Order: sequence, then structure tokens, then C-alpha cells
Amino acid sequence: MLAAKRLAYVAAETGARFIRDRIQIEPIDWLHRPCQLFDGESAINACRHAIGFERAVALHGLGLGLDSSPAIVSGIPVAAFLSDSANSYFGASPPRIREEPSRKRHGAPALYSCIISAELDRGHIHVFGAMIARSASEVRFRIRQRFGPLLEDQAIVRLGFDWSEPLACAMVSQAMAHLLMLAAEDPTSSLAEGLDFHIEQRFAS
Repeated sequence: MLAAKRLAYVAAETGARFIRDRIQIEPIDWLHRPCQLFDGESAINACRHAIGFERAVALHGLGLGLDSSPAIVSGIPVAAFLSDSANSYFGASPPRIREEPSRKRHGAPALYSCIISAELDRGHIHVFGAMIARSASEVRFRIRQRFGPLLEDQAIVRLGFDWSEPLACAMVSQAMAHLLMLAAEDPTSSLAEGLDFHIEQRFAS
């Protein structure tokens, strides 16, 4: 049963990453392909076991090349890339620094914005995001859930919204900028409730 859960999780992560990074390979093809990452086995076979599962999760979590050496991911704790829910299935304890912030221990809702500009294996990505949250750490947790830990590390998080910031100016429309300014002024209004906006640009190398 645990082996099936591991394989299902890796298959889902593979599909999500291939869509996110626009990798022009069918996920099912990669799952059946022998890889040095799995000592010559395919992910379909290797990921049923703990070592193969951990290698695959770290590979996708870090956005590494699809046939990276096992040494690159050796010793990386799998819990660093799993949500609390996933950790409960696989019996791993998530690192404290990666746990979702408790809303009770932070302040009132406010508008936070974030920018990401990073190199990927196959090009460059620019991201602008804005959301209602109770702390910068909550924003970072949600960025990690959406884009993975590699891009979270590249993110710059700020309180409020500044349309003069170059990436925001280039990517955010005038109408959306006006809405974000209103949300920043009154983050508890019905207009701001549940706001979670992001826009991204990708450039092939």
C-alpha cells in the first residue's frame, strides 16, 4: 500500500513539474525511462521504495535535470519537499522552518507582494504575485506550495504593493494595479478577501 502511495505521489509531482517548467516530454515516458538517478532503473520501479521515492521528490523539488546523478540529491531530507498532509501519509516529520505558519501567532491580514526572477534548466522565469496573508512567512509557504522550494528561495517578499517596481510595472495591468492598491489600503474589505494573484513569464534559453 505504501509503495502505491509513493508511486502515485511521484507521478503527480512529475506531471505538475512538466507542466510548470514546460518540459516537452510525456510524464509517463519519463516514469518508464531507465535513469542513472535510480541506478539504471525506471521511476515506475524505483519510486515504490523509499530511496527511489526520496530521490525523485528531491529531484523535482529542486528542479534538477531529469537524469541527475544520485549524489546530487543524496542526504537531502524528503520531508523538506512534502506538505504536512503528504508527510502524514509517508511518516516523515517536516522541518520546523518549513511548517505552515499558524495564523493565530501572526498579525492582521495585509497585502503582500512578491517577485521572482530566476534561471531554470531551459530558460528564465519572471513571476509577480500579490496575496492577502498574515505574515511574510505565510506568503513564502504559499509560494513554495505553488512553485517549489527552489523558486521560493529566489522570491523577494514585501508588504504592500508598489507599481513602480520594474517587474510589477512590466507585468501588472492598470486595472489590476488599481485593485491591488485598494486591497493594500483595506485588506479586510470584501474586495480583498481571498485575494491571491500571480502572473508569470517564461523565456526559453
